[in-house]
Amino acid sequence: MDSDELQSIYNDIVGKNQEHIILDYDAPFDISEYKNIFMLNETLENISDCGLEDDMLTALFKVNSDRDEVMEAIENGTFDIINVDEVSSGWNVSLDREEIFGMVLNEEGYNNLFSQSIPEEMIDYIDFAQIYTCLSVNDGWQPVEVGDITYLVRL
Repeated sequence: MDSDELQSIYNDIVGKNQEHIILDYDAPFDISEYKNIFMLNETLENISDCGLEDDMLTALFKVNSDRDEVMEAIENGTFDIINVDEVSSGWNVSLDREEIFGMVLNEEGYNNLFSQSIPEEMIDYIDFAQIYTCLSVNDGWQPVEVGDITYLVRL
């Protein structure tokens, strides 16, 4: 919302030079009850301009609720998000969750535990659950549920 328009609406509702308190909100990040709504409006404009889908933004904020850190990661491009359900569609659903995460990270090229890619004839001998455990500890990958979609997120 335009800053002048927000100021006009705010003055109509709260009154000119009056204080406010935020008691309830629906945002993917924490908001202090005394947060300046004009700064909050600016933050929301920046978030909407970043070009990420709402689910992906929610996933980022579930990993780190510090609005400034997430915004810095978005601006610098220092984050990764993988839609696990999209990558693993058509795979065997009886696999362990962590095994699927390891396979997804390998499939998407984030498996940095080996100096070379895993040969196709060796793929059945790899413990992908252990690969996920190592990558989550070493590289910070975290699974996040947003609605019915699972993401792997790294900030």
